Amino acid sequence: MSDGLWVLFVTAAVFTVASLIALWVTARRDPRRLRCAVLLLIAAFWLLVTLVTASPMFGERGQTIFLVIAGVLLVAWLAAMGMLPLLLVIDGLIVLRREGIRSRTGLLVLAAGIALLLLPGVTASLARNDRWWSMALFTLVTFIGTYLGTFLVVMLAQFVVRALFGGRRRVPDPDVLIVLGSGLINGKVPPLLASRLDRALQVSAEEALQGRRPMFVVSGGRGSDEPRAGAEAMAEYLTSRGVPDERIIVEDRSRSTRENLVNSTRLLRERGIGGPMLAVTSSYHTTRTDVLAADLRLDDVFVTGAHTPGAYLREYIGVLTYRLPLNIGVGIFCVVAAVAMAWATSRVG
Repeated sequence: MSDGLWVLFVTAAVFTVASLIALWVTARRDPRRLRCAVLLLIAAFWLLVTLVTASPMFGERGQTIFLVIAGVLLVAWLAAMGMLPLLLVIDGLIVLRREGIRSRTGLLVLAAGIALLLLPGVTASLARNDRWWSMALFTLVTFIGTYLGTFLVVMLAQFVVRALFGGRRRVPDPDVLIVLGSGLINGKVPPLLASRLDRALQVSAEEALQGRRPMFVVSGGRGSDEPRAGAEAMAEYLTSRGVPDERIIVEDRSRSTRENLVNSTRLLRERGIGGPMLAVTSSYHTTRTDVLAADLRLDDVFVTGAHTPGAYLREYIGVLTYRLPLNIGVGIFCVVAAVAMAWATSRVG
């Protein structure tokens, strides 16, 4: 190995170890933060560089193996990005089928998928036009597409972080179980919502073995097309399965995940109930709920999920909408940079 390659190997190895230590410390403190996902990606990048630079140590065959691994990972990442538009369209259709044509999340996911499907044709058309505004639009679309793709990779990494550090393990003895609502069907608890309630009952049964009796908070308001609030139906579901009324707190005003968490924790504070809390939702919804709880600085709230199939990419759109200041800042930067680059290019030409 040459001196230059050796220096690169040592540098990459040091950065890999430093990134892994930072990830471990940060995730142990609070795995809900997206910075954990960023640290995981940084560690993965430096680990890959370390392996590639170390390949000459293992001879020609070892070098070939490492380069093949790096190539497979790169191709897999590009393939995943290429499939993203189609997956978003499918995800959006699933959400609209389950939640109705008025679902804002479903419409956003579907629109994002369609926009990305049209993106190659739009960018190709812009690239063929020599006018400065066409170059500006081309650059702007490229920047925004890169940002959205990067944010998706961060979200996928956060799923991994949550699997390794988060969930039920973070709060083994919750004092409160907050069950997040979803839509009712004809005023009744549908299977999706029943799975969340059953998961809460399962956790309660596990705690009962240790002599603990956590409170339940059922959180869900009344939709415009529903005969009653979701929390009312959820409370009935629990009482029909043996949970006494005095262990159930009904929060019937929430219309979103944010309101679920804010209204439920406020009710608990008003009643003087504290301690660790476990929010119960669907498995596909756990990462977004985790991130939102961290954003709201609800340090005592952690999340567990009922194993249910769902539209996972809608959660990417959901978390993206939580980052409004970041999105505005990135958007302004992209516009200014695109116009500046296009103007400079036209002046040079």
